[in-house]
Amino acid sequence: MNRFASLSLVSLMSAPLLVACTGGERATSGECPAGELCSPDTPRGLHFVGNAMADQVFGSAFGPAATAVGGTQEIALEWDRGDGVLVAFTLPYAADDDGAIGIAVDSSQGSVVTVRGAGSRKNYLRIVEPTADELYDRYELAGAAITSMRVIGTELETLPPGNPTIVFATGDQELAIALFGEVQNGSSPRSERLIDSSMELAMAASQRVAWDTLRMPNATVGNYALQVTAGDKPTATLDVEVVSGADTMILIGSSQPTVAADGSTSVCFAAMNGQRYVYGLTWTFVVDGRTETHGKSALNRNCVVVSADGLTSGSIPVMASAGGRTASTTVAVGQMARSIEPVAPATPGRLLRSETTAGDRAAM
Repeated sequence: MNRFASLSLVSLMSAPLLVACTGGERATSGECPAGELCSPDTPRGLHFVGNAMADQVFGSAFGPAATAVGGTQEIALEWDRGDGVLVAFTLPYAADDDGAIGIAVDSSQGSVVTVRGAGSRKNYLRIVEPTADELYDRYELAGAAITSMRVIGTELETLPPGNPTIVFATGDQELAIALFGEVQNGSSPRSERLIDSSMELAMAASQRVAWDTLRMPNATVGNYALQVTAGDKPTATLDVEVVSGADTMILIGSSQPTVAADGSTSVCFAAMNGQRYVYGLTWTFVVDGRTETHGKSALNRNCVVVSADGLTSGSIPVMASAGGRTASTTVAVGQMARSIEPVAPATPGRLLRSETTAGDRAAM
């Protein structure tokens, strides 16, 4: 009997939480925001699509992240002309930054508006008819100063609690730079990822593949100096280390995983080099005698979903191998769930972003 349970992007996409929400205020509400005179040419409003970050499964579907002060972000304007399909906005427009306290309009070309982070505040990006100044739609964007940056992986892997430092396996690897800043959220700022599409990256033996991402097509063991120039900050040098493999492997979470009768559960392991997590390995799992391999681009590749389909008791053996190390556990079937150490979500970053991309007119 197959003890693997499938977990696909298709099933994730079916969850209500994952419905794309890129609409501006008018697109979401169908109403004209208070104090605005709205154009009759965009009754369904506009959609505001920012730059995607390297670790986002669903790209920029959850709205533009904050723009780093001194950095830039491209906001693509899209509209629904009545057939339910979003396409690039084609009407003449002017982009207004409503005082530019958080972001300022830098330039526009075609349906793309480039904004620049101006301060740790929020303000509207208003897209208007250029002659009558009638609103097509608007969206509140944030700017924030960079407070820190770190190297992350681009594949979805679950790290042990505490988010340990990562090192990379040899071979074809991708890494990204995550920028962080305090973003205004109500009365209290919150640490969030930032975007600077003009960020400069330089590292030996690598290729630039996205605004925040480098590829090492043949990473070999050693230390690499990564130079990062982002926002209004001076150039910083970050260390990227590639290792030959792992020296230990641990089970993440409970020492005795459990699964309900006829249910399923996810079991995760971590390949460690000292106290550091080894990113980018190929994982092999043997569950109840059946083998499954998780390679590049696998969803949460250091975890396996174990199904108790048809079982009401007993246990299911699970073995994981990666980086020259192996670890085993058994999943008890039909027992009450115990109080266990929580498993961290797939890392890097978040699968989702909770902020809507709706402008005022769309959201109302």
